[in-house]
Amino acid sequence: MRIDLFLKVSGLLKTRSIAGKAISSGAVFMNGRGVKPSAPVETGSVISLVRPDGEELTVRVLQVPSGTNVSRSERTSLYQIMKRGETGCS
Repeated sequence: MRIDLFLKVSGLLKTRSIAGKAISSGAVFMNGRGVKPSAPVETGSVISLVRPDGEELTVRVLQVPSGTNVSRSERTSLYQIMKRGETGCS
């Protein structure tokens, strides 16, 4: 699954277009490297991102869904939050 779609399906970002913009602006990294929206996500990948509200998240992918329909209650089973915080900008 593409990273832009994974960010949307997992609920980490609200829409795929927001995910694409975040990736293009350099706010998303996977395994310590910048990525393109089409980069494939695999189980065990570590994704770091800055959400539009300024929250910084680092998550480990626990499973990649086979489809694009994941219930809200199942979304958090797709990843494990490793680090959470706010950006240092004021």
